[in-house]
Amino acid sequence: VDVAMSSVARTAPSRTHARLPRTRRAVDAKRACAAQATKTKTHDDGFIAKAMEARASKALLADSDEVKALASARAPTNRMEEYRFTDFAALTGAKAFVSTRAEGGVDARGLTVGEACATCALVDGVMDGAQSTIEGATKAGVVIGMASVIGADRVMGEQSAVRGNVFSAMNSASAEDALVIRAPAGVKCAIPIHVATLSTGAKGGDVMRVSAPRMTIVVEENAELTVVEDFAGQGESAYWQNGVCEIVLEKGASLKHSIVQNHGRNAVHTRTTLVTQAEESKYEVNEISVGGKTARHDLSIKQLGPRTETVLGCFNLAGAGQTLDLHSKLQLDFEEGTSNQVHKCIVSASSGKGVFDGNVQVNRFAQRTDAKQLSRNLLLVPKATVNVKPNLQIIADDVKCTHGCTVSDLEEEELFYIQSRGLSVETARSLLVSGFGVEVISRLPGKELRERVNSIVRAALERDRVQFEWTGDK
Repeated sequence: VDVAMSSVARTAPSRTHARLPRTRRAVDAKRACAAQATKTKTHDDGFIAKAMEARASKALLADSDEVKALASARAPTNRMEEYRFTDFAALTGAKAFVSTRAEGGVDARGLTVGEACATCALVDGVMDGAQSTIEGATKAGVVIGMASVIGADRVMGEQSAVRGNVFSAMNSASAEDALVIRAPAGVKCAIPIHVATLSTGAKGGDVMRVSAPRMTIVVEENAELTVVEDFAGQGESAYWQNGVCEIVLEKGASLKHSIVQNHGRNAVHTRTTLVTQAEESKYEVNEISVGGKTARHDLSIKQLGPRTETVLGCFNLAGAGQTLDLHSKLQLDFEEGTSNQVHKCIVSASSGKGVFDGNVQVNRFAQRTDAKQLSRNLLLVPKATVNVKPNLQIIADDVKCTHGCTVSDLEEEELFYIQSRGLSVETARSLLVSGFGVEVISRLPGKELRERVNSIVRAALERDRVQFEWTGDK
């Protein structure tokens, strides 16, 4: 099912447009397509080469086949199916990139997780020792540190070499260091490890600062781990944060993974997360994405053993001029696996866009699988756009699989019910919108983190207040 909807699609075409001759409309459409193709081609020229000029002199994975393949790689454009709805003009249109770390850095004190046993602050991909404390995690038995200090993990680069993309390859060619988190067999660390990934901005002009943060998480047999990631940057400056995270869960392991993305409105955020799950392991990820001019998350998960559990939650809030994109792939290859994906998206401005491409593949030997997928999308204003493509592929015959997708404005009955209690229509809409993402936000660990995320969501809605006001019948 491919659903690409806009609130414009629910309105009748204007009379002026309806009176245009069919040939005239066809010519206008053809010219528009040609203009877009020309624009895309211009942005395509030399993007990868310019970005690679800013890379580190000696990256961790510089000699990998993945990096060597960049020589023939193509820059992401709207002509490619996987990037059809995501515009990377902010990247491909940049004249130059710089990777040297800016003076002063970024303060991570506002990104606190009160219950965390350790905090790792990565500024432009490098650990900031002054803002990092890892003693609590090491006391719990968790091994944590930068690859340049404790040594690169043996699994680093294995998944990105096979299931990566052009952005993960560029990270492999640029990352000079990587954060390694390993929970040895049997270690139970339910208290969160907080990773704050921060970026500094360039001074201005058409030069964009790029960073390549990288992380490897290994949870060994019967171990348990909780990780909270924060993504932010230096004010409203322009920068590009291109990250990769590789996760390996061994037999019976459990990882609860939370992601809060709150970059400035001029930033570009690309993230590739690659996960493999062994027998009877559990992986749960809950993502809140609010910031960035363009934010793209490629999430790929493979179940490599029976009785494996995967839980995916995502809440995106796209405001004025923002494009928030989640591309997820979940592959179930063994019997009695379970998966449950909930994706929610609010578009609060006419120039905002949400994108979701969710692919769940239940292969031949994944018998007695229970897979669920649901995408709910809320368009608050006319011309707001969401492109949704839920995709459930089933080859096995003994399964229980469901999926669904909705795209709508707020329900009139819900608004009427709240107004009947004496509240204004604006208050009614605010209450309903605020509660839309609660299902995902409530899964985050710790009251302090949930309150901070709720504040971020309220601030984002307040920033687009003019476009958020009620526009329907009064």
